[in-house]
Amino acid sequence: MKLLKLELYEYEQEFKHPIKTPKINLDYRKSLFIGLYMSNGNWYFGESNAFETNWYANETIEDVKGKAIQWFELNHNKDFYDLKSVQKALNMLEQYPATRSMLVMAFYQMFNQLNTFNVPYGATISGMSEANLKQLIDTKPQRVKLKWSDNILEDVQKIQNLPINLQIAIDANESLTDNEQNKLARLSEENILYIEEPFYSMEKLQNYYASNLPPIALDEKASSEKNIISAIKDFNIKVIIIKPFRLGGIDRALYLIQLIRELGAKVVIGGMYEFGLSRYFTAMLAQYADYPSDITPEGYYFNQDIVANSGILKGGSIEFEPPNVLVSNMKRIY
Repeated sequence: MKLLKLELYEYEQEFKHPIKTPKINLDYRKSLFIGLYMSNGNWYFGESNAFETNWYANETIEDVKGKAIQWFELNHNKDFYDLKSVQKALNMLEQYPATRSMLVMAFYQMFNQLNTFNVPYGATISGMSEANLKQLIDTKPQRVKLKWSDNILEDVQKIQNLPINLQIAIDANESLTDNEQNKLARLSEENILYIEEPFYSMEKLQNYYASNLPPIALDEKASSEKNIISAIKDFNIKVIIIKPFRLGGIDRALYLIQLIRELGAKVVIGGMYEFGLSRYFTAMLAQYADYPSDITPEGYYFNQDIVANSGILKGGSIEFEPPNVLVSNMKRIY
């Protein structure tokens, strides 16, 4: 198939409940989408998980937009026969994993049949408002991830007191200080599934392992194959959070899932407050995870989406159908 056209779109929605993390507060989500028109007469779409600023990763929406256009100009009218030929053409984007990931998402659909499947429901809540707690009670996830806060012990207790049974994970976003060791010790008594990135420095884990504390999960630092291997072998990390946009896309994620298991660690697939297109592929990868991943049902974060039926809640699992992108819902910017 020959690559004929590229279009770029933006889509923006307010969060139902504002997102509060140790690093940033978010009231809305803006995302970038790509459309590739091929010589078979079909459009294929990809979603970028970059943000407007570099608070989480180096690439911003504007960075991804510029690199995607540059890549298209170099590959316009080129024939692609399989995913290997795509991967070769994407070599120039090694330093731009969010851009590569968006393009891989679109190309993956050209050469792979998309199926309907079910995955466990893993919610993330930011803030312990009554609305957030009611949402958990109403939707009944198998796992809930809490953002670290000064009141983390009280937050865990509130979750445990809810009239539903669920596993608890904690995301610290590298924010813990030395004077919070007592909180970690207390959490060891609460059957926590894992704690994501408690410290900015990996070296601090040496003191952490001196106590019987919850397993550590690598998230922000799981940015390359080299870093992941080092974390498992040198720092005894037991859980790796795989985020495709940070690692270069679906193909890289599938390879790393297998590698991590061979090294004896567990896998969780991480989401990034995605819309329905990206969430389908995050969920697809979550079929291979060891714990419930960051997979939420339709309507969990946003009132509207660019994919209809983008994850239907059925009991404690979510059913995903192949995504049909509603282009009319988006704003074309290129």
